[in-house]
Amino acid sequence: MLRAAATSLGVPLLGISTALEAACAAHSQQQMPTLMDLEPLKALRDAARLSMDTHGVAIIDDLDLAVCSRTIKRSRTLAGELRNAGQLYNWDVMTQPVLLLKSLGNEAAAAGKVLIYACVEDNFQAFLQEPLTIDLGEPTKNDYACVLEHRLGHEVSANLDMGALFALHSQLAPADLLTAAARALVKASRNQKSSMNDDASTPNRKAQCTLDTGAILASVRETIMNTSSVKPDDVERVDLDRFPGLEGIRDELEKFVLFPLEQPALAAQLGLTPKRGVLIHGEPGTGKTTVGRWLAQRLQGKFFRVGEMMVYSDIIKVFAAAQAAAPSVVFIDDADIVIGGWRPIDGGRGSDVFRFLLGQMDGLTSRGERQQQNGDVIVVLTAQNVHWMAKMLLRSGRIELWLKTQLPAPKEKREILKKYVAEDSGAMNLLGQAGALPDVRSASQIGDRFCCADLRRIVNDAKLLAAWDQHHTGNAQPKGGAKYLEVAAQAVTDMQNEVDSVTRSIYS
Repeated sequence: MLRAAATSLGVPLLGISTALEAACAAHSQQQMPTLMDLEPLKALRDAARLSMDTHGVAIIDDLDLAVCSRTIKRSRTLAGELRNAGQLYNWDVMTQPVLLLKSLGNEAAAAGKVLIYACVEDNFQAFLQEPLTIDLGEPTKNDYACVLEHRLGHEVSANLDMGALFALHSQLAPADLLTAAARALVKASRNQKSSMNDDASTPNRKAQCTLDTGAILASVRETIMNTSSVKPDDVERVDLDRFPGLEGIRDELEKFVLFPLEQPALAAQLGLTPKRGVLIHGEPGTGKTTVGRWLAQRLQGKFFRVGEMMVYSDIIKVFAAAQAAAPSVVFIDDADIVIGGWRPIDGGRGSDVFRFLLGQMDGLTSRGERQQQNGDVIVVLTAQNVHWMAKMLLRSGRIELWLKTQLPAPKEKREILKKYVAEDSGAMNLLGQAGALPDVRSASQIGDRFCCADLRRIVNDAKLLAAWDQHHTGNAQPKGGAKYLEVAAQAVTDMQNEVDSVTRSIYS
């Protein structure tokens, strides 16, 4: 925007390059470091005054970075997989931007001149008269069309369905669009080059590349997955059809969340909106995180995760990235732990996260025009103990879908044990007989409180016991697969009883 304004007005665009040239000149003259620190400030002030005297206007881009470039410190965060996380920068509040803006602002006001500037920080605004602030506002479908036409040309962009692109990704910045367009253009050029002869007489190969809406959408999704969202390849692939007891949760999510989210055209036509808040609660190991893995695979590029160790600023960035891909899902596993002390008297991080979630899930501007047209950020929470969570968070309007995971029933336990054995080639070799599954009935009946995680552990422990005996005795299966499963199941039951005993002795 500033570059276009400078070109239109016929004035120089001042900024970091202006300061760097002055710093290089000072270095070549072997000036003292303190003078080098002041040189960018002096250079920008002199250049801005010259521009105002000559043209009546001065334009400065990244003003605070230009005059404080030697004081920036890098800060790593705990969310390195998110866009820009780990690349954040912070610096002490310096006086140079205030001095420069105050000086130039006073001169411009006194002489009827104009100072246009852009800054990363705004902590020095208090020292200035209230400037005219230009807000670019929310992007629109026409903005998308303008950016892509500028990058791809009218002939290519005219064939793209901007409505479909905007409906699926309503908050992309121009830089995100340009990156996605460049990626799609490179792929289209490669595909075309591989299918045509090398023709040196072709003056402009880019103009001949054909792009459709699907290619741009795929590129946008790939860009988001590479920079912000959870990558499906990093998540264990699960099929809820093969997890007895989770079919009902899958069906509810399909109807009330995924259907309107994955059918934006139909949702817009009929006014369908997904549940904006979902709570999945139940005892540990009953499949809550498994549901999250399933969602991550289904919502490629539209699934974002808040982790237990993320700091407050990282959580804000997760929601900002999810908003750029809206409609999308933010998954908060173990939310009762992440939110922590939500009550104001508890103070600290939990209270901040809690207040932020309230604003995101039902703030003053919720259900605005953009959200109604393009969908919300859907928050999916998992929790073990909902008693620690505030009623104001769990009420309708915020949490609109309650789903409970339960310990598997006796028949389900048998089916889950069979599933874990059948899907593990090592377990089949060590515990099965002639390619047949071992008898799991006795092992499944030993404990009444086995969850899915317990059952998976039983299979792994039985496999280790069988491998140990086989290695030391030389027999293929000294005790039989069913016996190994019983021994492993009894060990898990004994551990659970010991934990219960210790807990009772502590809290009795």
